[in-house]
Amino acid sequence: MEKGTTPAIGAPADVGPDAEVVIAIKDLHKSFGEKKVLQGFDLTVRRGESVMVLGKSGSGKSVLIKCIVGLLKPDKGSISVLGKDMLSLDHDELDHIRVKIGFLFQSSALYDSMTVRENLEFPLRRHWIAQEGNDRDALVKEALENVGLENTADMYPSELSGGMRRRIGLARTLILKPEIVLYDEPTTGLDPITGKEIVELILRLQKKYGTSSVIISHDLNVAKLAANRIAVLIEGRNHAEAGYDELYASEDPQVKPFFIFM
Repeated sequence: MEKGTTPAIGAPADVGPDAEVVIAIKDLHKSFGEKKVLQGFDLTVRRGESVMVLGKSGSGKSVLIKCIVGLLKPDKGSISVLGKDMLSLDHDELDHIRVKIGFLFQSSALYDSMTVRENLEFPLRRHWIAQEGNDRDALVKEALENVGLENTADMYPSELSGGMRRRIGLARTLILKPEIVLYDEPTTGLDPITGKEIVELILRLQKKYGTSSVIISHDLNVAKLAANRIAVLIEGRNHAEAGYDELYASEDPQVKPFFIFM
């Protein structure tokens, strides 16, 4: 077990139906040429909630979160994030709201030529206005303490294990203390034990900072441990949406195959 491993902390926090809506997606469509990826996808995420989008490889999960954060523009539909219409924002307005949205890339996307400290400082330099008045060294120290890797500040990504790189990626995602975090396949490429540790860390930090999360994955262990709700993305639509136990028991012939090995 790697340094910094934390004990299991249980399920995500309960979120009531009256909680503030922080993401609202309606009738979202996105195609690439003749390939239709999203075909009327709907999703609502409330403050403090963890929602997982479950789907097969190539089903459009990553396209969805790139649309949410404004990296891709949908062909049709609406996306509201923290009360802002993402499709009507100009470049500066998008930059302003992106400070409030963390994005953990599937590969962690660390810069190999930078130390861990420099990787963590990068978003602080990029969004210095958001952190005006804060001590950069203190923010880096807190970020490393959050993921249990306080002694790695002067190391390079090549010196870290896969699980450690994923932790540093998470630390960098959270250093600006975003209100929403988007996770793209957070356990891909990790062994089951390390993957479970990453999910537990995500839950612990979500509870600490009160963030809302959208988790993109096909890993059912992530679904079981981390999600308040699961949206099943099939043929470009939110085909079914419920808690893990309800979907596990479903007799829907399109949903059941996702749970057949559990």
